[in-house]
Amino acid sequence: MQEKREMALEGIFDPLTDAPFGAYAASLDQTILFWNQSARRILGYSPDEVLGRRSYEIAAGTAPEGLFPSHRDGCPSIRRLRDGLVPHRVQTRMRCASGETKLVSLTPMVIAGTTDDAPILVHLFRDAVVVNGSEGDDDADWVRRSTSGTGTDIVSDHPTAYAVPEVSPMLTAREREVLGLVSLGWATPRIAEELNISPHTVLNHIRHFRRKLSAPTKLDAVVTAIRLGILPID
Repeated sequence: MQEKREMALEGIFDPLTDAPFGAYAASLDQTILFWNQSARRILGYSPDEVLGRRSYEIAAGTAPEGLFPSHRDGCPSIRRLRDGLVPHRVQTRMRCASGETKLVSLTPMVIAGTTDDAPILVHLFRDAVVVNGSEGDDDADWVRRSTSGTGTDIVSDHPTAYAVPEVSPMLTAREREVLGLVSLGWATPRIAEELNISPHTVLNHIRHFRRKLSAPTKLDAVVTAIRLGILPID
């Protein structure tokens, strides 16, 4: 199951490796999973300096807010997804390895490796001083074309594809625990081991929170939980 997820993520990351724009991907807890060569060129961080760390931890010695000095109120992708909006291109400042900040044109996307996989955050960016007016939109289209036919799901392109409960359902503490781990892409055996419960019990919890959230898939359950504020993600 974990191998299947890794292969799905490779289908997202491989086309971005040599993309002409900066790109990095993070899990929903903002742990950086991918950092391309253009991101290194623009900001100065090597992959070894950022992979496995959370975006708000980067350069924490001089900047507690991390990569985004202006994003103390949370990740823009998550905020927009929570509001049921398609993330759009913005201009913002990102912190360079030198400690200085740089104005960039940033396009956030929410992508899943498959239609029932945990979503990840993908941020595309260019130096705003040299960017042309439509390049940010072109970059997002480039990602869509590059991942077309791979089973990759651009979650942020259809955040209202299914009905979200009007009232936030009551999940048990254990259901919330399992949902949180599902949102990070953990497979059933790993969740069972972490929580010291059986895989069968994990599947029962998944079935229960999917029913309560009116979610046809685990991915839908995660997105719905984000939009309802059930998942404590900033």
